[in-house]
Amino acid sequence: MPEHSPQLSVACLLITHLPIKAEMRRYPALRGRPVVIVENDGSGELALDSSAEAISLGITAGMPLPCALARCPDALLMQADTAFYGDTNDRLAEMLAMRCSEVESDGKGRFYAGLDGLSEFYGGEPRLVASLLQAISPGFNPRMGVASAKFPAYIAALTAPEGRAARTSPDTAAFLSGCSIDLLPVSPAARARLRRSGIRTLGRLAALTVGDALALLETEDARAWDLAHGIDRDPLPAIHRAAA
Repeated sequence: MPEHSPQLSVACLLITHLPIKAEMRRYPALRGRPVVIVENDGSGELALDSSAEAISLGITAGMPLPCALARCPDALLMQADTAFYGDTNDRLAEMLAMRCSEVESDGKGRFYAGLDGLSEFYGGEPRLVASLLQAISPGFNPRMGVASAKFPAYIAALTAPEGRAARTSPDTAAFLSGCSIDLLPVSPAARARLRRSGIRTLGRLAALTVGDALALLETEDARAWDLAHGIDRDPLPAIHRAAA
């Protein structure tokens, strides 16, 4: 087994569909309508994000716009306002940073917060988690995962209902074992090699020897074997502040 990092307590606060939620807060009349936010990646217009009504008709992120309109001809199209989404993300990070000094954001609605030393101040972990969830403006419906490191905290957040939190089990590797390798932050080529070798879950990857795992992973993807065991040595920054 790989060497374990010191046990920490990390929360991942996840806001799915940040662009569409930000637009619906800006334009409440959009609620209940099939909305598709469109961006141009240089090769054509793609769906960046969609409302629940559009998603229910089969529109997914990355879908070419003609395909999206074929599924939902009446969809309301909006040009992506990436600066607005970035500002929204930064404001949410600022709200979290007021309650927890160790906050990191990917800029797209995923936030990590270091919880060590805060539970006693808030009167226990449940109150701390509730406080962090309540820091997010209504309508964003965050979900939270708590674990000993960032990657398992993210996976736990994916399992939590909106507005709620989930914690990994004490055996983090067992908690992750049934999850798809698609959740790993690895290159498409590494993911394809794993699948060709019959490795489709984190549990199957964790069961490999380190030598066998590294034979399937490029250097930049080598940490995936650790992640499959629930070990993530990526540190949190001291503090996050949005740009003035």
